[in-house]
Amino acid sequence: MLAPLFFSVIGFIAVILLCMSAFFIWQNAQEKKHQNKRLERALDSTDHFFAEEKSNLSQDGEESDLRRDLRISSIPWLNTIFLKFLKENARSLINLIEQSGLKIKAGEFLLFTVFLGLTGFMLVNIFFHIPFVGFGIAIVPYILLTFLKERRTAAFVQQLPQALDLISSDVRAGLDVQAALKHLAEEFPGPIGEEFGKVIIEINLGLPISEALNNLSRRVNTMDVQILCTGIIINRELGGNLAELTSSIGNTVRERFRLKGMIKALTAENQASAVLLLVLPIGLYIVLNLLAPAVYNSFATDPIGKIILIGCAISMTFGYLVIQKITKLEV
Repeated sequence: MLAPLFFSVIGFIAVILLCMSAFFIWQNAQEKKHQNKRLERALDSTDHFFAEEKSNLSQDGEESDLRRDLRISSIPWLNTIFLKFLKENARSLINLIEQSGLKIKAGEFLLFTVFLGLTGFMLVNIFFHIPFVGFGIAIVPYILLTFLKERRTAAFVQQLPQALDLISSDVRAGLDVQAALKHLAEEFPGPIGEEFGKVIIEINLGLPISEALNNLSRRVNTMDVQILCTGIIINRELGGNLAELTSSIGNTVRERFRLKGMIKALTAENQASAVLLLVLPIGLYIVLNLLAPAVYNSFATDPIGKIILIGCAISMTFGYLVIQKITKLEV
């Protein structure tokens, strides 16, 4: 009896994936066409576009200077819908995707999130008969996006001391800041080479170096990068020893790495306890369900059992977050 249902679910998911693949292929074709039009318009009237105000968004969600595309979707009506519902959160979502390093549009991310939520709702409702709970899986893409952002930021900061040593050496050798940043972008791999490469591209396109560095501090939102960018901007305006500044920031970052390592070693037991308390009840329920299905299957069908399972999930999640909050120390 479950076989026809199983194949129906697989067929439904396959059809949805096929439709999404066709949509993304068509969207990429439209995106290339739109980028070509923007390039032609920029080449035809460069002076006019560079004189426009950079802080305002046009109706289709892109900046008026046409140097950065901030649309959520390349489909006008879909872009309008997303902007209407997201409002000020649209820019935050675009920034989060950019910080994660993924080469996708916000519209693609939102469509995938909706598809995942509907799939989770359907599967949980069919096999466990718990309505609306499956929609919770829609938060997984956002969690994955946040995880990728944190990992990329950590990799950036990990490369920062060596990068600052290179900038300090270039400045002492007589190079200016822009040449030192270009050298850094060429010598280092991603993510730090990629991010400083964006800084050089923005400078070459006409942005002031201060604005390009502010964009960098927005993309990599850490204290060390903010101090570096602020120090370079102040140095260009007021003067000072930039080589000494970058060397001092590099030593500070290395010291923070040492302190973070000590804290991680001291809190490792508590972190393991938090993961164990979260995983152990779930694993125990699965094992008991396999050993005595007649007894424990009632939790997924009985109304009181559903309430108990939901309460257990909420309490375990709350306890895990509390332990994480206690053991997380800022350096």
